[in-house]
Amino acid sequence: MQGEIDQPAIQLEEFDVVVDIDKVAMNKALLNPVILHKVFCSLDTPTLKSVRLVCTLWAEVGATILGKQGRLPFSTPPTCEELTSFNPKLARNIELLFRKIIKCHCIDDCSCPPNLTNLPSNFVIILPQISDKLETLELLGVKTFEPLQEIWSTYHFARLTHISIIANGVYLDKMTPPAQGMAQFRPLPNLKVFSFEVSPSCREPSSKDFMSTICHNLVNSAPNLEEIDLKANFYWDLTACGKLKTFQVKHYSWGGVQSEIYEMTKMLESCGHSLETLTLDYLGSYNGPIELDLHFPNLTHLRLHATHVYSVEASVNIINLPKLTHFSLLSNATFKRDISSILQHYHLRHIGITSLDMSCFHYPKFDNVYGHGQAARRLVNLFPAVKELKLKMLIQYVSSYGQYFLALMETVQSFDDWELTCGQIEFEIASFSVSGVHNYSYPDQWFGSELVLIVLKGMAGWRGLRNTSLQFTGNEGRQAGFRLLGEMRDVLLSCRTIRSLTIAGFLMDEQTKDNFQTFIGDHNLPISLTD
Repeated sequence: MQGEIDQPAIQLEEFDVVVDIDKVAMNKALLNPVILHKVFCSLDTPTLKSVRLVCTLWAEVGATILGKQGRLPFSTPPTCEELTSFNPKLARNIELLFRKIIKCHCIDDCSCPPNLTNLPSNFVIILPQISDKLETLELLGVKTFEPLQEIWSTYHFARLTHISIIANGVYLDKMTPPAQGMAQFRPLPNLKVFSFEVSPSCREPSSKDFMSTICHNLVNSAPNLEEIDLKANFYWDLTACGKLKTFQVKHYSWGGVQSEIYEMTKMLESCGHSLETLTLDYLGSYNGPIELDLHFPNLTHLRLHATHVYSVEASVNIINLPKLTHFSLLSNATFKRDISSILQHYHLRHIGITSLDMSCFHYPKFDNVYGHGQAARRLVNLFPAVKELKLKMLIQYVSSYGQYFLALMETVQSFDDWELTCGQIEFEIASFSVSGVHNYSYPDQWFGSELVLIVLKGMAGWRGLRNTSLQFTGNEGRQAGFRLLGEMRDVLLSCRTIRSLTIAGFLMDEQTKDNFQTFIGDHNLPISLTD
């Protein structure tokens, strides 16, 4: 995150310390702008702000670098006095914070341009000096429409590359959209990244439509846009974004699945040829799956952060997504899904996927516990070329964990056909209950230890073990005790080629911990213990 450029760093142009070259053991390099620039480029933001106090030359050379590194904040109302001395090079990255709706801060004669009075007044004053130099602009807590509409139609931001807008839906619903027609947006030729979020509380149709139109016009004015991050409850036509490579969408919804399917499909089709990375997320009521038929000839990364909502099963094949190599299937914490339920409707193989990222729950059906590994084997069969695996599995405590762990071992063993070049595996004991799983009042403190034992047994035959990192996290201390018995020692030695093993948050008495550390040292095992 960029550091802020504070008031002293802005106004130091009024402060000058004369450097007497004859009295210091330095040569002319101290005043050579080229050398100073190379030196200053290696400094962090706080140090750079300090060295600029030496003299006006250092201040001038440092301004260019500090302007890129730092972020200059403005707010309504202002948190500092109006600027009396200002170097435009410092304002490459601007943050506007709208704390409350306020028109102007001028006491007597207003010096703010009439069409920009919703913006921070001290920002308005310097805007003519920086509009052609600004590269990054963040608008946080937007509560009215005018700033978004007026700023783009008034100034030309020739170098602007990043725009981020976070709007407050509650306030927007209280505002009446301007009666006049939509202002003409000026071109944003260098804009590469646009991020927009309006809180789910924005529900008034007029507010949503006007906000959507403003941002849609902004997007259409940026012909070289490459990345969009959209968190909202409306859709855009992205046909004008012919160079869009990355699209992240988190849709806020309260029903109307059929219309959502149509609108989402239409939006994705409008940017289908250029897209390389697509992330789909969802927040709100869920009345049924949003079935999407994806056709992206250049897509390499597909991330589903709401597997309970988005149904893309038929699309994940070598015909629809011929260049897909990275696939993420992440289960929402509210909808606790295991591998079997996530893969319920996947039937087509994709031999091009080499990287798989999955988060899920271990939630076997006890009436078919010995066949639970079939889901994991089907996962391997669907994506046989996986070389990189990132798997996080939440484990719910159960009192009778014999069959529960047998199902888990069968699942883990099923991954041995993948010859992994990189594996990041984590098993975490969940801190909440899963409906339908028996969870009694008196937890077995050795549940966590048995979890470690059974997983290591399942992984002992992995062909990619030497390239795999494994972590156990015991969030529930009452059931995450650890004991180093003979069987545990044997299985640890059978997995000694693993790249790393971390055991975090498990309870051990001092004698067990000392014996474990001695055992690790004696056998040179890549194991670490953390509290």
